[in-house]
Amino acid sequence: MHQLTTTRLLAFLRTFPRKSIEFNIMLPHGPNGANVARFQAESGQTAVPTIVGPGGSTRLAGVESIKAGSLVGEALTGELGDDADPPFRFGRRPRRVVPLRWDDLQGAFVEAERISLGDDSLVLARDDGRSRVEAHMRAHARPGWRELPGLTGVPDGWAVYEHVQIISGPATATTHLDLLPLIPRARTSLTLRGGFVLPGLLRKWSSLEPPEIVALAADASSVSVRVYAGTRINNDNLTIQFDVDDDLAVVPVAGLELDDGEYVVAMFVDGAPKPASTALLRLRSSDSPQYSVDEVDIRLVYSPDSAVTWPLSGGRAGWSRYVNGPRLVGGLASDSVVPVEMPEFVLRKRSRKPEDTSRPSIGTPMGDNSCLATGMHRFQLPPVGPDHPRARTIAGECTTCGLVKRFAATQWAARKREGLATKHNRVATIPPIVESDEPDFQVAFDALNHVGHGTYATFERIAAQVEGSGLFADSFLRRQEVVGHIDAARDEWLQVTEWAVNSATLVPVEGGRWTLVGSRSKGLLNQLRNILDGDAEIAESVDAELARVEVSGDAKALDARVEALAKIGVTLLKESPALMMARSLPRLSDLVRGLKRIVMPNYHSAERWDSASASWQPADALTTVGAYRLKDYRSLYVVRSAEDVETGTVKIGNAQLVKHVANMWAADPLIGYHTRSGSVVAPLGADLPGLYGRALSLCSGRAPREIVDQRMIQYPSVPRIVADTLFAQLSQ
Repeated sequence: MHQLTTTRLLAFLRTFPRKSIEFNIMLPHGPNGANVARFQAESGQTAVPTIVGPGGSTRLAGVESIKAGSLVGEALTGELGDDADPPFRFGRRPRRVVPLRWDDLQGAFVEAERISLGDDSLVLARDDGRSRVEAHMRAHARPGWRELPGLTGVPDGWAVYEHVQIISGPATATTHLDLLPLIPRARTSLTLRGGFVLPGLLRKWSSLEPPEIVALAADASSVSVRVYAGTRINNDNLTIQFDVDDDLAVVPVAGLELDDGEYVVAMFVDGAPKPASTALLRLRSSDSPQYSVDEVDIRLVYSPDSAVTWPLSGGRAGWSRYVNGPRLVGGLASDSVVPVEMPEFVLRKRSRKPEDTSRPSIGTPMGDNSCLATGMHRFQLPPVGPDHPRARTIAGECTTCGLVKRFAATQWAARKREGLATKHNRVATIPPIVESDEPDFQVAFDALNHVGHGTYATFERIAAQVEGSGLFADSFLRRQEVVGHIDAARDEWLQVTEWAVNSATLVPVEGGRWTLVGSRSKGLLNQLRNILDGDAEIAESVDAELARVEVSGDAKALDARVEALAKIGVTLLKESPALMMARSLPRLSDLVRGLKRIVMPNYHSAERWDSASASWQPADALTTVGAYRLKDYRSLYVVRSAEDVETGTVKIGNAQLVKHVANMWAADPLIGYHTRSGSVVAPLGADLPGLYGRALSLCSGRAPREIVDQRMIQYPSVPRIVADTLFAQLSQ
């Protein structure tokens, strides 16, 4: 019999596009090339595609079509891969109370056997044990935890609590078995909690949003937290000292204004000369970038000499003409483009499709007499022989849920537990957890500038600090790309493989204003203020999830400072590049010819893009020309021309591109002009792909705005000539 590898539950808290929670499972990396997990469900074997996750792990590729209650409350067993020998078998047993610890690498909360002292955790609990769990947290958790009632994605019969920091614990001898996962094993803890974690081999935080120091020594009379500059404890480098006559000290680093660099955090207990625990705090920002901006800037460019689909993907700079951020190099624009008047935008009557609420189960339901339902555990103790070494405790494991409880094996251990049971727990004055519900997009963009470039996995780790969903990471990247802050490379499946930040460029917009596109830092903005010397004003804001810097002033004053701006790495454009970029782009019909063509893939269900109502509708067959969304636990977006229908093939696109292609074929382009506001409008979810969208966004220096109640997306302040030139390329 092959050994079963334990898998752990993953939880992603979402706020985009709405507040929800999504569960997944994390497996150790299986056999090479394994891309499917086969579950032994109650109804038979179920195959679910998998993807490689961070840190050599594997997770399910898509869980939208799986019952959340199956992942959380059913026994899961299965095999990873198709032809593994021996088979790579895995399993998970459900528990009544599940602590999940935040994992920076996974960008998610990961199931733990027991909660860690002082760590910020998510707690999942059965409804019938709610009062017991809440009473325990009121007594032993830091104030500020809360239930998330009515959260989309929570299975029936379960409750979810966030910001749970356990800082004390009762004696395990008198504790209800349900609460054992919420009793930390450690008695001393020094934790760097929260903050904006930056990706990299070494753990580091953004100095714009540093972590909170939580020092805890159970039953101590005093705790001292000291922060030293550098990597060693040296009194000459003592920067901060925080003393409390208690066993808990909480130090909010955010208000201390520490510069980028390394710091040693040390916890001293009861006046001891040596620290009980230490931690290394690394602070970084765009003022301490990993790479030179000049090196990163030219890493990716869009060139018509690279491929027919060049507006969708950047590549290594090796061509004489290209688009780099907002800049055009080498005479790209074509004089042969004849503008076609973009029609006035009209709201489309949206057809409502019937919702498919059926979701398969991938596990085996627990019986009514199981500990999950009754709370009555059946502990199996290991056999003991005459030659077995004697121990103070014996670990027993529940045969159903795997809960581990230690039993006293000697009279001394039993008496010690009785003493702990009568011990009084001192209640300390505990500062509550303060957590902002608003994402900080400026900190996220500063993190991108610090890293400079990387794979899509690196970008996801940064985006996960704002919002943990893959949907948000994709949206956040496209917003950075559309205004020219970053350039992105995509493979033939149109999946992002690499990204790079562009150098700083001041792009003129309307009315004597410029927007700063590309890299920036606090130091760069200070240099820019010094150069402008009051002749122009700099305003920082967040607009449509983008950190925005706008300069307003006299054009002649800026022109006189071109050389000074160049010395600090800022390029000043004389005129907007929007029209030239629109003239440089190929016709959409030409771009479609370069898309990857494959034989019709397998799928569970399909939807066809209805060009008239601009919505997805169920499709029984793929026998007509148009755009389709194929579902098999994840979505694949394709288009089918008359040739594809005849040959049994499809062409690969993405969620935005295929909609515009289908409407082009139907002679009913999705975009329209809104004369009253001088903007280009498209249905929500149909933002223009790649450089087609950038040509519009550079007119205002803003990403498109989502008008959710009207189901529209708006590109503001677009001159009519730019709109008509782009429409000529998208309508044919």
